[in-house]
Amino acid sequence: MPRIATPLSDKEVQKAKPREKKYKLHDGGGLYLIVNPKGTKSWKLDYQIDAARKEISLGIYPVMTLKEAREEALRVKREISQGMDPLAEKKVRKLQRKEEKQNTEFDQKTQLHLVVDEWLELHDKKVTDYTARKTRALLYNNLLPAFSESTPKGKILSSTPISHIKHHQITDLLKEKAKETEYSAKRLKQFLGRVWLFAVTSGYCENNIIENISDEVLPSPKVKHIDKITDEKLLGKLLSDIDGYTGNTVVRAALQFVTYTMLRASTLVTLKWEYVDFENKTITIPREQMKVKDQNLNDFTMPLVDQAMAVLEELKPISGWSEYIFSIDGKPINKESGNKALRTLGYNDAAKGLKQTMHSFRGTFRSLAETHQDQHNAPYEVKEAISLFQF
Repeated sequence: MPRIATPLSDKEVQKAKPREKKYKLHDGGGLYLIVNPKGTKSWKLDYQIDAARKEISLGIYPVMTLKEAREEALRVKREISQGMDPLAEKKVRKLQRKEEKQNTEFDQKTQLHLVVDEWLELHDKKVTDYTARKTRALLYNNLLPAFSESTPKGKILSSTPISHIKHHQITDLLKEKAKETEYSAKRLKQFLGRVWLFAVTSGYCENNIIENISDEVLPSPKVKHIDKITDEKLLGKLLSDIDGYTGNTVVRAALQFVTYTMLRASTLVTLKWEYVDFENKTITIPREQMKVKDQNLNDFTMPLVDQAMAVLEELKPISGWSEYIFSIDGKPINKESGNKALRTLGYNDAAKGLKQTMHSFRGTFRSLAETHQDQHNAPYEVKEAISLFQF
């Protein structure tokens, strides 16, 4: 008959001393304590499945007490009675824990706010600082709050992994945004599509869920046309009034110059004298100063008509010593200075067709270019570039 082991006591387990070779202290039922030469002790259980003898580690003493080892051995035996192999189950659990750890690390790395920041870092290199700030504000104010935990001061502590975000959550967010401003909802959707495309490309999620959101579920944006003067007689009076503006000379020159170049106000006020080629009558603006910062494109060079050159010649004695063309005391004028001057001249009455801003001159050009297309044959690409504010 097989020898029946006498159950161990807590005192025996505690006082078991290491020997030259490891040895076992049996508790019965296949449970035993291994005492190693270095003094470490561990619980193991012998069992059989399909006549095959197997051994499974249960835990380390004293982290696992004698009582806990017996309870764990009983649990393992229940698994055996249910047709399971505890050793195989243990390996499965180990793999599951490893996978869970990897998933946790992946989820930490792909939190939405981190993915957005990573995309913004690439995006900001291709656009002006102004556009970069607007894009960041759009995403930080309208997307991230819905999926983030933040401090009272607004610092994001954590956010949902991008792969966990569902299609319906984004759809609901866009619908809510559309209730506030329809145009911004469409614009937000466009940027979300780019963020998710970046995430898919980077391996952060499997699908671009934004692609599956139809524009039809969002209200169509109401196009708000910028007020501008297109009547040629009124335009002639506007140009005459600008020439006669008695305010600051530099501001007047900026208004005159924009009528010949249609540059963005933010670009205009930061033009530098070094950009001007007086001999060839051109101005070349570095690509990084333009709205479209694609480094594959060359710097932006624009030919200047004689009237524009005359404006620059007039400014030479005033700001020629400064770095910036349109500057006062060496500092660029504010981009709103021209708009303020236009209001002073009386061009702030949209009801009478007398509303004009620095921004409006692009629309004025496009409208008149279309009206006189037969005479001037303005290239479509030029008209589109001005309409889309690409410079």
